Amino acid sequence: MQSRKFKVAMIICALAFIGVIILFSPFFYLEEVIIRGYNTVSRQEIEERLEITGTTNLLFFNLGSARRRLTENLYIANVEFTRRLPGTLYVEVQERRLAAYVEHTPGMFLFLDEFGRVLEVRSFTTQPLPVIEGLNFNHFALGEVLQVPDTTAFNIMTQYAQLIYRHGLVSRVTHINVSDTANTRILVGYIEFNVGGIDDAELKVRTIAGMLSEMPEAEFARGFVDLRENRPEIFFEILT
Repeated sequence: MQSRKFKVAMIICALAFIGVIILFSPFFYLEEVIIRGYNTVSRQEIEERLEITGTTNLLFFNLGSARRRLTENLYIANVEFTRRLPGTLYVEVQERRLAAYVEHTPGMFLFLDEFGRVLEVRSFTTQPLPVIEGLNFNHFALGEVLQVPDTTAFNIMTQYAQLIYRHGLVSRVTHINVSDTANTRILVGYIEFNVGGIDDAELKVRTIAGMLSEMPEAEFARGFVDLRENRPEIFFEILT
């Protein structure tokens, strides 16, 4: 009886030893990393933050630490991982969307996402996006939503920034002016749309998108469109 128990224990130990050898063997080395969802952040930066080497074991790769390293880049909101044995890791990146700029001081631009979070600070802009005007604030922190005393102006800004992005107008709208929250103005080149406040914002931006689709050369025209109360007053002049 004693001998049989001893043999069983030895077999269990042997199997456990073999299991450990298999788990730590090159069979589970991470051989392929498939990264999806990135646009603003480069693949090279993502790979560097993953810190994967030629002997990284897929089973023991610390996904929590990798997620923390990746989300230190403010453009990355979240990351989802999927392991596929024996050696493939899927990385699904969820980026924050750059939606607008605000000039904090002359020559200093804050890059904002659609919720007013500061993603970056530079002395120049990098792509055509709306510049926010009339948003008064004293301080900001990277990675944090702007703290603006006038919450009405801030809410109007974020609402219209989101809608402009949703309707594919981010490369055409040049400015969003919220200095007068009852007369918010959206500028496309030399055309000014007075959208009033936040009421019916979706309808107003959809109207702007429809009008611009009929005016592919709108940047070479001057005009004014009053969309307050949904009773448009329109003036256009072609620039020569």
